[in-house]
Amino acid sequence: MNSETRFAPIIDRFGSRLILDVDRLPGYFHDVSEINARPDAIFFAETEPEVIAIINLCRKSKIPIVFRGAGTGYTGGAVPSPSCLVLSLEKLRKLKIEPEKYQAFCGPGLITKELMDKAAEFSLFYPPDPASYDESTLGGNVAENAGGLHCKKYGVTKDYIIGLRAVTIEGELLKTGVYSDRDLLDITGIIIGSEGLLAAVTEIAVRLIDVPKTGATILAAFGSPENAARTVSQVTDEGIVPSVMEYMDGDAVQASNRYEHSLEIDQAGAILLFETSGENADKQSKRIYEICREHNAGHLKKEDNPAAAENLWKIRRNLSKAVKASAREKIAEDVCVPPSKLPELVAFVAQLNQEYPIRVNSYGHAGDGNLHVNFLIENVPVDSALIDEGVKRLFEKTLELGGTLTGEHGIGLTKKRFLHLEFDSPTLRCMKRIKNVFDPAHLLNPGKMFCT
Repeated sequence: MNSETRFAPIIDRFGSRLILDVDRLPGYFHDVSEINARPDAIFFAETEPEVIAIINLCRKSKIPIVFRGAGTGYTGGAVPSPSCLVLSLEKLRKLKIEPEKYQAFCGPGLITKELMDKAAEFSLFYPPDPASYDESTLGGNVAENAGGLHCKKYGVTKDYIIGLRAVTIEGELLKTGVYSDRDLLDITGIIIGSEGLLAAVTEIAVRLIDVPKTGATILAAFGSPENAARTVSQVTDEGIVPSVMEYMDGDAVQASNRYEHSLEIDQAGAILLFETSGENADKQSKRIYEICREHNAGHLKKEDNPAAAENLWKIRRNLSKAVKASAREKIAEDVCVPPSKLPELVAFVAQLNQEYPIRVNSYGHAGDGNLHVNFLIENVPVDSALIDEGVKRLFEKTLELGGTLTGEHGIGLTKKRFLHLEFDSPTLRCMKRIKNVFDPAHLLNPGKMFCT
């Protein structure tokens, strides 16, 4: 059956808005994982009723659907499935702030930073800020339960979602949280982090907070990654909760500085960036500074001016793009361990870097032990089996330390074969049953998360 026949009901309803000549939009064949697959069609929904209509038409024709936001995910969650229609939600960009109620109503296509900037106009704050906050969409953040630089102190996406509107494969509109009269079961919590396997999120209600008082930004450079990780452990052990505590190893620092030279530090084993907030911000800043000195920080900078401090943050904000630009291929993983175990994990990453004929570097949200580990292939050919071995060893070590396979990137395509390492059979069966209840024909983002 050719595409025009297969998609005839959608063409009858939407005409040329259904894109069958998909080769003119190759950016929709992949996400940041760079796994490529060609969809059969692409549709840009502009309203919630259009989402409902498309889902109904696809269900009747048994056409798989893959939802799409900005494509900033790392695990292949937005990569087209075989013979699918890519349903882009990026044009659903509603933004309504209700400052007196400390809440906002947003479309899934709204860019995270746009919400943050608009909230700031009312002296309000939306804390979840993934590194891709200036390009990732709120719908994608919900799908992956994204964290960000502020996650240790303020929490992740799920901590700020107070309601969802979402369309099921039956074309029914689910209303949860503030959109509903009452909730008996936490349907919101089930949809958050479900990676587009259960429903199409069409509107998101979020909780906002007052803009917190912000203390100094502290940058500390260390001669070794272990000293930086021990600093993180001591800060945590002393009960200090910085609003931001970010870690970068030496290779990541060099890559970032080559990408955009923002710091006068050419060589460092690792760098930590801290920001404090709240009534005790100044006291916490002072103690963090002392702890960094106790752990032999070779370079320490404390910046009280917010505009000048933003320059210090450039080295972290551009890391993902910088590291990718520094190699021919980047395989990015995001494991998470208890903060007390971070020194062991950092040491293990350094060991992998020594053992393999590739660069292995790391950076991440040190406050909650979320470490982004990158396997970087340059110009020398490398056996893919060697990379797979390194990734598996990383996952096994993470679980040995009491951690989890993903801090915020999700499972998608790239991690589904490792899911059994973390979850036992009864737990996996339960998760699959939830998928079957929402999507019995497996038409929503098929082939992701679970191995068949």
